[in-house]
Amino acid sequence: MLVKTFVWLFLIIAVLSHPDATFKYAYEGLYQWAAKMVPTLFPFMMISSIMIYSGADLELGRMLSLPLKRVYQYSTYGLYAIFMGFFCGFPMGAKVVSELCENNKLSKEEAVSLLGFCNNIGPAYFLGIIIPILHACGYQNTLPFLFGMYGIPAIYGIFLSHRFAKKQSAKVLPDKTQTDNTRERLSLTSCLKKACAENTQSLIMLGGYITFTNAFRIFLDFFRFSDNIKRILSGFLEIMGGVQTVYTSTLLPPQKILWIMTALCFSGISCLIQTSSFLEKVHLPLISYVKNKVVITLISFGYYAFILYIL
Repeated sequence: MLVKTFVWLFLIIAVLSHPDATFKYAYEGLYQWAAKMVPTLFPFMMISSIMIYSGADLELGRMLSLPLKRVYQYSTYGLYAIFMGFFCGFPMGAKVVSELCENNKLSKEEAVSLLGFCNNIGPAYFLGIIIPILHACGYQNTLPFLFGMYGIPAIYGIFLSHRFAKKQSAKVLPDKTQTDNTRERLSLTSCLKKACAENTQSLIMLGGYITFTNAFRIFLDFFRFSDNIKRILSGFLEIMGGVQTVYTSTLLPPQKILWIMTALCFSGISCLIQTSSFLEKVHLPLISYVKNKVVITLISFGYYAFILYIL
């Protein structure tokens, strides 16, 4: 407890000793949340929650079973979580998995396996922010970068799904699809009310995490790193502001892209904290998610270094 007390005292002293910088970084985080995350993410959060509460997630999962079932050995709800995680992006992957687990549509084992690869940066953010950066840095062919961002986690997910299926093969599990067919479905009005209340609370919490994490970029000022090193590290701390910080650095274009893409794969400390808020609700282990995230990040770093410096 004494060590923790000293840590928190150090944090207070750091904030008080750099009030202007703290305000600047916290304001940047708050602005990124209000200007980009809220209008982009909230509609997806609402739609996903309504689908889960109304039972439409089961129907979509059945539609996805035909093309995906042979590749990913998960349940119907698991396939739905994969689709929402890749299509809607972070933190929808973690949110959907936790909601499905909370509603007893996924086992904790399947939820942990899915979280290993389906909680990535969303395609809307990638297409709107990252591709213009790639073009500005001279990379007109963006397909290799799209593959690195989504293809590597998708392939890694095949490995996780087969490992999950192997562990579950000896167990006799209840058919959650059949169980859900007898579950009472909520009316549209009830779905909207419940989804709006829960997602508004979740979004406010995410804003708090982003603002808090971004404020502590001031700790980088305590170390005698070069300006470019600080910018790279900021990308691994908070991704939204970090990407722009790396892009405006004096690094060479291949270096900028290498560190931006690697930071995107990791998603940042802020994203880990945000993910933990969803996992905590259903008591899913964060350490397993972090381990898989680190593995994917290392694989992606090697891949991007290869295409940027060798190809």
